[in-house]
Amino acid sequence: ERKPLALERTKGSEILFGVAPCWLALARARRALFRLFLKEQRGGSGRPLRAEFALQAAARGVPVLPVPARALDALCRGRPHQGVCLEAAPLPFRSLRDAEEPQQGDGESGRRQLLWLVLEHIQDPMNLGALLRSAYFLGVDRVVATHSNSCPLTPIVSKASAGAMEVFDVYSTDDLQGFLKAKSAEGWEVVGTVSRPEDVEDVPVISCSEFRWDRPIIVVIG
Repeated sequence: ERKPLALERTKGSEILFGVAPCWLALARARRALFRLFLKEQRGGSGRPLRAEFALQAAARGVPVLPVPARALDALCRGRPHQGVCLEAAPLPFRSLRDAEEPQQGDGESGRRQLLWLVLEHIQDPMNLGALLRSAYFLGVDRVVATHSNSCPLTPIVSKASAGAMEVFDVYSTDDLQGFLKAKSAEGWEVVGTVSRPEDVEDVPVISCSEFRWDRPIIVVIG
C-alpha cells in the first residue's frame, strides 16, 4: 500500500480546493498565493482546464506542482477538490473602519437603492458560504458579519460560496447594535425576516409584497 505523499506547507497557510475558489483566488489575487497543485493526468477532457490554471498561475508567479490525486486528497482532507488545490494565506474579514462610505441612490433619479446584508453569529461554514453565494448573485452591495461567534472565512466557506468569497470583501463589526443604530440614524431601513407575524412582539411585520424599497436597506439574518 502506497503512503500519502507528504507535502510541507508554508507556515500559516491554508488550502483552497475546487475549481471555482482556486480560479477566482488566482484571478483576483486578493491574498498571498504560494503554490498551485494540479492533479496528474494524461490527456482527457480536463487537459485544457489544467493548462488555463497553469497559465493563470504563471501570470501571478505562483509555482505549479503536478501531484497524484491522493496528494490532493490529503491536502484538502478528502474534500471535493476537482483536481485542483491552491495554497494561500488566509483571507480575513475587512474592518468597517476601513470601508469607504457608499454613495446612496435616489429613487427619483432611477438609481438603485443600496442593499447590505448583515450576518449575525453565522457559525456553520456551509451556511455562510451559501449566504455569500446568494448575496453575490443577487447583487448585494456589502456583506457585514459579526466579529465574534461567527465562522471565519475558511476554504470550506469559499467552496460553499462557489468562489464568491474570493471576489468581494466581507466586512466585520464588533458592535452590531451600534452599527445598526448609526445606519438607522442616517436614514437606512433595517429589516429582518420572520416566518409568521405572531413569532415577534412589538415589531411591525409586513408582507414582502407590500414592502416599499425607497431608501437604502440593511437585511439582518442570524
